[in-house]
Amino acid sequence: MMSTAFEILTSLVDAVICIHFIMKFCKREWVESKLSIPAAVVIFLVTVTFDKLLPGFSVLSTLTLFAITIIYSVLICRKHYLRAVLSACIYKITYILLSSLLYMVISSLIQDFDSLMQGSSDITRYIYVILHKLLLIAVLRLFRHIFGGESLADIKTGIMTFVVSIVTVIGLGAAMTIVSAPSGEDVSTKVIIIICALIGVNIGLYTLVSQVQKLQKNKYELKLLQDKMKFQEEKYNDAVSVWNNIRKVQHDIKQHLIVIDGMLDDGKTAECKMYVGTLIPSVNRMGKLIHSDNAVLDYLINSKMCGLDDTHVVVSGTVGDFSDIPETDLVCLIGNILDNAIEATADLSEKRIELLFSQQNSNRIILCKNTVSGSVLEHNADLASTKEDTDNHGFGHLIIEKIVAEHGGMVDYFEEHGMFGVQVVLPINS
Repeated sequence: MMSTAFEILTSLVDAVICIHFIMKFCKREWVESKLSIPAAVVIFLVTVTFDKLLPGFSVLSTLTLFAITIIYSVLICRKHYLRAVLSACIYKITYILLSSLLYMVISSLIQDFDSLMQGSSDITRYIYVILHKLLLIAVLRLFRHIFGGESLADIKTGIMTFVVSIVTVIGLGAAMTIVSAPSGEDVSTKVIIIICALIGVNIGLYTLVSQVQKLQKNKYELKLLQDKMKFQEEKYNDAVSVWNNIRKVQHDIKQHLIVIDGMLDDGKTAECKMYVGTLIPSVNRMGKLIHSDNAVLDYLINSKMCGLDDTHVVVSGTVGDFSDIPETDLVCLIGNILDNAIEATADLSEKRIELLFSQQNSNRIILCKNTVSGSVLEHNADLASTKEDTDNHGFGHLIIEKIVAEHGGMVDYFEEHGMFGVQVVLPINS
């Protein structure tokens, strides 16, 4: 009875691990998809059915489960079909290769391992199954961190948890060796205590890592909210400033017209032309750097770049359609790119910022370059903040990467000809 319950629980755990990995890899949450629980139930029932009808490894059961996982991943992955298929393939290949490799390693270490595994109620089998699931979770978690488009800090965290999990797996392997070794002493109780301790350590570790990641995520979201509020405040202040400038311009124009009218009455045409010529440069400075169909981008870029009197600013290309991206994300993305460039050139004698918009095939490209005094990536590859107050600075590139990843894009940092550049590629999602 106990062995049957354990087998059923094992199948249920496999189904949950499968669905959880695909959802995390596709950047979805359980609460976001109504298909998650039904899909887990279907995978569980199919697994149990095939275990009864075709015990052991079966090509038919493997292909059936693989087809179910692909269908599920495609349905929840929001049209990112390549990522969906990749998640299902990574899970299934990892499961098969890991199972085979683990069985080969344990068989070489423990004599008569096949006969021990035939007794489903033997504690050796229980340890082996726990070891297999723990190792599977660790490897899948590592793959998700590496290929999930996460930040470098998340990848380092994933590697750390993977190393701890491997140490735990080694401990479980040692415990299984002790249990399977012929001995007159009953060590089952001691081994169970060791196993429970190792499992508890991993549960505590994963819980701690999850909490840290949630806190980091909340910190990023708070920063995004602060940026939004700052943008709204700047928008209000700029609107007040524009209104005050309009009143000033109205007053100045009135005075200029009085002077021009007087010159024309006195017949001083040449002097009048010279006077008008002195007004033209100030009028030209009131122009815009960019004018497109996207009012948010126009306002953001013009408000940030027009005030840089000592900076050579170049804005070129054609702004594509960004209607599929929320304005708040667009403001945070472009705003942080420009803020980083402006801040990087603040103390330079030669200040130049280039902003290029283009579209290639089904991708929109945003390219921003700024002058630098020396190599940035050579000495600061992580782009960490060099300011003393690191708690309130250094979020710019992290926010950029987060927003780009959420919209299925890519971001790349590079250096060329004495300039630091960031290139963002965003797919067009209809």
